[in-house]
Order: sequence, then C-alpha cells, then structure tokens
Amino acid sequence: MTDDSAKAIVEAIKKKLFTINGAIAFVLAVVLIIGLFVGSTVGRVISGLALLGAGVYGILQWRSRGHLHSKGNEGKKEELYGQTPEGTMKKLMFDDFQLPGGTYVVKEVKEEEPVVPSTKTVQPVARVPIEEKTPESSIADFFDLDSDMFPSEAEPRSEFNFLLNKVLLSVRDVLFAHTVAFFWANREKHQMVLEATATDSGKFMTTKRFAIGADIVSQVAESGKPQVLGRVNPSAEKELVTYYGSPENIKSLVAVPVYYLSGSQEQQPVGVIVSDSKAEDAFGPETLGWLGHFTKLISALIKSYTDKYDLLLDSELLNSIRRMQDRIRSDPSEYAVLNALGDEANRLVNWDFLTIVMYAEDRHGWVLQKVVNKTGQPYVVPDQLVEYDESVVGRVIRLNTLEVIDDLSSSNAVRFTRSEQNERQGSFLCIPLSSLNRCYGALTLESKNVSNFPGIEVETMYRLAENAALTLEVLYMNDLVKDFVIVDHLTGSVTKKYFMKEIEEEVQRAEDFGNDLALVSLVVDGMDTLVKRYGKEGFDSIMNQVAKIVRNTVRTYDVVGREEADRFGVLLVNTAASDAYLWAEKIRKQIASHVITHTGKTFSVTVSAGVCGLSEGMQKEQLLAGTSRVLSKAIENGGNLVQVF
Repeated sequence: MTDDSAKAIVEAIKKKLFTINGAIAFVLAVVLIIGLFVGSTVGRVISGLALLGAGVYGILQWRSRGHLHSKGNEGKKEELYGQTPEGTMKKLMFDDFQLPGGTYVVKEVKEEEPVVPSTKTVQPVARVPIEEKTPESSIADFFDLDSDMFPSEAEPRSEFNFLLNKVLLSVRDVLFAHTVAFFWANREKHQMVLEATATDSGKFMTTKRFAIGADIVSQVAESGKPQVLGRVNPSAEKELVTYYGSPENIKSLVAVPVYYLSGSQEQQPVGVIVSDSKAEDAFGPETLGWLGHFTKLISALIKSYTDKYDLLLDSELLNSIRRMQDRIRSDPSEYAVLNALGDEANRLVNWDFLTIVMYAEDRHGWVLQKVVNKTGQPYVVPDQLVEYDESVVGRVIRLNTLEVIDDLSSSNAVRFTRSEQNERQGSFLCIPLSSLNRCYGALTLESKNVSNFPGIEVETMYRLAENAALTLEVLYMNDLVKDFVIVDHLTGSVTKKYFMKEIEEEVQRAEDFGNDLALVSLVVDGMDTLVKRYGKEGFDSIMNQVAKIVRNTVRTYDVVGREEADRFGVLLVNTAASDAYLWAEKIRKQIASHVITHTGKTFSVTVSAGVCGLSEGMQKEQLLAGTSRVLSKAIENGGNLVQVF
C-alpha cells in the first residue's frame, strides 16, 4: 500500500467519525472490544448489550430512510419496481451524489420523439433571437458632428492635414497617450519638421523645425528602427524629448518610422510618429503592433496626397499656360507676356516679391522691367540696371540655369546689385526665361520664409517661364520677319517699319526741293467696343475694308502704312496741309457711309483723323508728334472728326 492510499483511507475514516452516525458506531465498537477482552461477566453483558443496541440502531436507520424515500417518491417507486415487461421502456436518471443522511433521487428523462423524414417542403421557421440588452448609442458615436468635413474641392494639403489630425487623435485615444505627434524628416536640410500633433500639453514646441540630433525622434528617423522607452530618466528628458519647450515630466514614450517608397528611392523613413505618457511602462511590444497599423494608414495618406498634389499642380500649370496664351492672342506683345507671366506666377506659388529682368537695347544692359512688392517694404525698383557680372540674376542669365537660395541669411550672394538694401531674410528663386536658342531674361521670386520653394513648385515655375520664353521667341521672330516684309498681309498697306523709312526719305526730299508734304493719321473709333462685339476676326475685317477705301482714294506715289493695330498713316506727297484736310474729310464721310458685312451682320464704323503739314526745318519726329497731337484732340472731342495741326 502506498502512502497516498493510506492517507486516503485515514481521511475517509476522519470524515466518517465527524458525522453523528460515525461517532455512535465508534463508541459501540470501543465498548464491544473492551467487553471481549475483559474476563468478567459484567464485561460480557455490557458487550452483548452494545452489540444488541448497534443492531437495533441499524434497523431503525434503515427503516427511516426507506420511509422517507417512499413518502417523497411514492409514484416513482411503483414505476421503478412495478413496471411490467410489456410496458413502455422509460429512461431514468439516478442521482447518488447526496449528502450523508439525504435521500437518493430518481428522475424520469423524457426522450424526444424520433424525427420521421418527410417529402413535404417545410418552410423554415424564423428563430426569435434572445433579446439582449443593447447599450444605447447615437450618431455621435460613429460620426464626428463637431468637426467640419473638408469640402470636396479642398486643396490636397488641407485634406491631408485634416485626415492626419484624425489619425493622431485616434492613436492618442487607443494608447491613452499624453501627446502624439508626426514629424517629417527633411534630410536635405538635416531637420525634423512638425506636421501635426494631438496633445494636452501647453508646453509643446512653438517652432515647427529642429535640427536632427540625439533625441528619440531623430534616432528613429536616422536608423529606421522603432524605439520603446518604458522609463525615461528625468535628467535625460531634455535631451530625449526635444519637442517640448520645457520639461513635461514624461515617464515613457514610443516612436516608430513612417515610410513612403516610390521608384528607386532608398528605404529611409519620410517621417516619425512619437507618442509619450506621464506613466511608466505605458507602452510595450503590443504598442508597436498597434502603431504599425496606423503607420500603414499614414503611408497611404501620403501617397494619396502626393498623387493629388502632383495632379493639381499639373492641372494648374496647364490652366495658367492656357490663360496666358489667351491673353497674348488678343495682345501679342512683350508687355502682355510679362504681365501674364506675373499674374500666373501669383496663382501657382506663394511669394512676397516678384521681378522680371529683360534686356534694354537703349541702355545696353539688363533692366528690371517689372517689380511687384506685396509687403510695402523697401525693395528694388523698376528700370534699375542689374549688375550682370556680380549678381545672381546675371549668373542665371549667363549660364541659362535656375538657382535657389533657401536661406538668404546664410548667403552673401548679390541678388541684383551690390548697393541693394533688401533684407537678407527668407528664400530666393531665380529662373531664366530661355528658349532653345537664347535667354531673354529672368524671373525672380522671393519670400520672407526660409525654404519657401519646394522642388515641385520650382519645376512648375520653370515650365511656366519656359512657355513664356517660347512665346517671346515667337514674337521676336515675327518682328524679325516683318523687318524683311514691306506689305502688311491683312490690310495690303506697307508695314510700320517701311512706312517710317518712307516718311524719313520724303521729308528729306521735300526739304531739298522745297515741296509740300502732309501726313494724315486715321484711327478707327471705338476699337475695344468693336473687338468685344465682333471679335478679333471681325475687327480685322473692319481694318481690311477701311484700308481698301483709303488705298482706292490715294495716288500711286502716295504711301499708306499700318502704324498701329487700329491706326493707318497716309503720306501725301506734294500736298499742303489744307488740301490734306479736304482729302481726310472726304475719306471720313466715305468710311462713315460704307456698310460693312461680317458673319451675316451689317454695320458701319467711323474714323478720326489728324493732319499735319511739313513746315520749314521740321524733322520726321516733329511731323509724327504733330499728327499724333491733333489726332488725340479729335478722339477727345468724340471721334468721327478731322483735326489739323
């Protein structure tokens, strides 16, 4: 017998002894043993009485149990012992796990009726679910009623910031954190840049940038490995947690990298999520698993934002080019190109100062043709010469390459001239206005913010400037062609350059031979109104028909030239000013009575004329100036009028 068996027997005996029946049985056994070993008659009598008492007690106990059992289960007893063989079999459950002194329980177990297969189609009976108490909820539990959702036409950066802030708030709620923040890793400038934060602290950093160093955020950005600190040494908090203005009593923190891989980009984090707590051991390995899901979500947001931002810039660039071309189509001049370039640059990029530098032949140097100052602070002024050999602008034009200065305070470069008084604060961008063959000038943008011009915006502005340069090249090529063309293809009159040359020759001939000479300038009244009503093609048709009337009324040796878009010049040889006035009046009436037809519409136009005769000692410039002066008076007096100088 093992020790365990012996212990079990001893325990069973102890349990029996602690019951009433066990105690009585124990006493009777002791009396019986004593009586057997005692040799006297009295002892044997006592033993016999004890044995007799034990027997009587046992019979009484048996009868009492049987009586109680039959009284409580009278019907069941008959079924149990009185069931005939021919009766239906019943299934009984016998419970013998009863306390000492209790009664056994016999229960009948009712069996389910057997299922009989049926060929009939049985409709399924809907099971009524057990009603459970569902906690009360409202729409506020599933939708942010207090926050204005960004509109569908929101700019991608606003949309990204909105969603990123929502993610950080969720991280803080899940981790029970004190602060959760997202930082970009700017490796070119060796800086960590704050993008968004969810915090209860009033001591969070006021600046958005700090240099990459030995702090926990920088370590994760440099190594790409997550960091979990269960206990932050108070003496090291200032070095590890640098995004607070003063110690915040942070006890634990966790930081994980955020990746965005595109193409052949090296696998380095683009950002870091950091979460801290004022409790020790607030974060563990399971926290990294949670944050892993959130970093994947943020990576998806970055990709969506990047794609949308690229598409938006491309779309805006195309719209800017289209608007610029529309403006130049109605006014094909250098002035229109430069104004359109400045306006579109204002739509695409944020800046405080804008300049456009072009070459001026009369000054034999590069001049600030256009200057826009949004701040009102001292800056360069228009018509100022640029130092070609010493300045950033001169270097960009000379090398035909763009240049970006992210921080002017750390650069000694001269932007325009060495005498410039501009503040050395912010960032500077200079882009050449160059085509395939030559550089026509430079566009400069300056901001008071450091690193204001990211690479994608620089690329966008370069494409816009390139398109403007191509337009300038077309205009210059047209001017070059016109230098070799005598007749204007639209009106049949001579070109302005040839007309000016003819005036100079006829003035000299009149001086030499003492002949009369008169110059008449004719302008169509209300050019802007006519263009709006009939379009540019309609106005070209008007100029063509006016030119025909004029050419049909002059002599073969008189000269008709196209001076401006709405202006003709007529050089009348051997004609005095008084005779020229009569001719001009005749032309005015003839044009006013002429019916013009265009696209099924009929209408008439009027002209104003200025007449100036050549007097002794008068030069070409004086003749032109006199004609322009009296023409302006005729226009001021209501038009459809002839004025003589």
